[in-house]
Amino acid sequence: MYYYFLIIISLLFQQAECSGYLDLSFKSDFNLKAFVNVSRDTTPLLIPFFISPNKTEWLPKIPIRFDEKVSLTILVINHDRPDIDNSTLTTSFDPKQGILSPLTVMFPFSGIKINVGCDDKWYGEKCDVFCCSETASRVGKVCNSFGQLGCPNGKRGLDCGQEISKKWCKCKNNGACVSSFGKNLREKMQCSCKIGFTGVHCEKEMESIEMMSTYGVDPKKFDIGTAKMLYDSVMDNEFSEVSRPHSSHLLHNLRINDA
Repeated sequence: MYYYFLIIISLLFQQAECSGYLDLSFKSDFNLKAFVNVSRDTTPLLIPFFISPNKTEWLPKIPIRFDEKVSLTILVINHDRPDIDNSTLTTSFDPKQGILSPLTVMFPFSGIKINVGCDDKWYGEKCDVFCCSETASRVGKVCNSFGQLGCPNGKRGLDCGQEISKKWCKCKNNGACVSSFGKNLREKMQCSCKIGFTGVHCEKEMESIEMMSTYGVDPKKFDIGTAKMLYDSVMDNEFSEVSRPHSSHLLHNLRINDA
């Protein structure tokens, strides 16, 4: 049984090329015609999409590499307002699993989801750790959040018959203490963090993506009413994974250009 266990572990713990994707979805109170341009170091990708009022538009998952910075541009060319001709939202980030969607959004969006996820059976910040849950179940184990062989939540031991004491890990921010088995079958306790946190004890907050909003306006139609509308449109992102204090989006992430 012991050697069978070792063979299973060798199949479970594989390091290979990363396997992840970019997950994008949008929501607005308006009818919108827009394009998303995803630029990586190798290949740009342009995706057109339409949004109906108060309906979420999910885009197909976009495969990504984790050794390339991702630049994202969202161009909206159709608004329900005559004083704003177009709007452009831009951001760039190093992809890693767990990065958070923007905390705030503004006109014309009420929700923007920008997530990095791992394909099935892949784990880790860079989606480069392989673990097969079906294979793990044959020896009474599971693939934990690290992509390592472990016991079901709350259990430990080679036979997963013992209870885990929370004091062993000292996890913060509601992190869970989980067991992990290395290739040498040595068990260790680790903190599995909730969305929005990272670190050995889940003591660090994950960073959120920040977006720059640029508006093309008709100078003849742009007035104080339009400026007030933009100011008032800043809101908490409906798709944000966490709730945190934040500064105004307008103060440092807004530009207005003549169309």
